[in-house]
Amino acid sequence: MTIRVYITIFIISTVSVCLSAQQQQMYTQFMYNKMGLNAAYAGNETYLSGTLIYRDQWSGFPGAPKAQTFSVNLPRIANRIGIGFNIERQSLGITEKITYEMMYAYKFFLGDGTLSMGMNVSGRKFVQDYTDSRLFAIQDIQLDPSIPATQQTRNLLNAGFGVYFNTNKFYLGASLPRMIRTDLDFDANNLFSTEVRHLLLMTGGTFILNDDVRLTPQLMFRMAEFSPWNLDLNVSSTWKDKYSLGVTYRTGGNTGDLGESIDAIAGLQISERMMLGVAYDIPLSKLRTLDTGSLEVIMSYNLIPRKIKTIIVNPRYF
Repeated sequence: MTIRVYITIFIISTVSVCLSAQQQQMYTQFMYNKMGLNAAYAGNETYLSGTLIYRDQWSGFPGAPKAQTFSVNLPRIANRIGIGFNIERQSLGITEKITYEMMYAYKFFLGDGTLSMGMNVSGRKFVQDYTDSRLFAIQDIQLDPSIPATQQTRNLLNAGFGVYFNTNKFYLGASLPRMIRTDLDFDANNLFSTEVRHLLLMTGGTFILNDDVRLTPQLMFRMAEFSPWNLDLNVSSTWKDKYSLGVTYRTGGNTGDLGESIDAIAGLQISERMMLGVAYDIPLSKLRTLDTGSLEVIMSYNLIPRKIKTIIVNPRYF
């Protein structure tokens, strides 16, 4: 098999991803990462909070997708203004994407609830590394002049919009994280692939079963241009506001599949300030013959000032 065949396979795979797959990073523990998905969530609390996420997807595949995220949600300003920052790195094969994002939100108080409207401005750096040692061919890859023997980079700007409404025990949000169809091609003379628009909807509610146990059903709906829609249906149980266990069913896969995956989620409120969550996706699609599953770990830290660390009579879960 010649180098051109290998490269052709690679290009076909890449084009398929660009044209038919969702470009927005998918997280199983979306309920702990709302600001990264919806700019209107910025400033949802009166204290500073930071979140770290690591995701290893399709770990059975060489060069499988990986993602790391660090976000900071600043304390609400003047009780109405929210500001947040997000840095995300994604890798897939020889491709790397780094996103820098700032969120702004404004709050309106409606009875027992809060309506937030927000926007985000983001910059992205795409890198394709053709010097990666994982690329191989029967003949020398440098003999083909159509394949650059360097790294290629491209920088993009985009913007998004979101709305988020929450009460003590219910939330509903919608967002368009990217509204501009920016050019993804490394060759400025071509317009073959673009960043597509994504629509994200999320909602959930908490039911108090007794003094120790609460039940929380939630869902996340994702839709992108030129791509099938996707739905996460989650239900979790929390004991003493410290230990939580949940399960998510994710739609998708190909015709005849039972879905994309079943995901197990476990969370631990280590202290008043720190939370740790772990998720493991068990594939249901035909990929299960090669895919050993996806692992996701999240840790959040809330810098709660002593003056507001009081006993909460009516806790707010969202």
